[in-house]
Amino acid sequence: MNLHPDHAAPEPGAPSPESRCGSRTGNGPASHQHLAALVRGICPDAPSPGIDGPQRIAALLEDTAWDCEPAIRAGLAAVLARLAQPAGQPMGALPSDLSWPRLWREVEAHDDFLRLRDVESNLRHAEVGAFPFDRHDWEHAREEECALREHHRQVRETSYAPAQPAVFRVH
Repeated sequence: MNLHPDHAAPEPGAPSPESRCGSRTGNGPASHQHLAALVRGICPDAPSPGIDGPQRIAALLEDTAWDCEPAIRAGLAAVLARLAQPAGQPMGALPSDLSWPRLWREVEAHDDFLRLRDVESNLRHAEVGAFPFDRHDWEHAREEECALREHHRQVRETSYAPAQPAVFRVH
């Protein structure tokens, strides 16, 4: 797995750098506001999913290379279905085993998957669909990326050269 050190992992909760095209949800403030209200209804303490939240959820659901638990996929699909409903409709609760933070962690993991798939695409000089890259490959690439960061940290904090020899002094 090829990784380049200039591609750092995004901060948790940071908006995705890639634009999401072809989503099943609307664009703009109305869709974002509806999702923010839905999130506050599900989990009042949760941070806002950001203006591109609906597009990020739709991108995850449309990505056939991203393998996630069926319950999480169904929960995210339910969230998108609620966004398609008129704003005044009552919102049912998510299944008890799913929480908004758990669903959103999956969206953030998918964003990182997209980032690493793009890195791999650039390193291979190939289009994204021209090579296999799935969740297993993403997990492996994350491990490799962590090992590379740890190596860089060790190199930065230590030296390959042995310690300085004792100084010879004449009294």
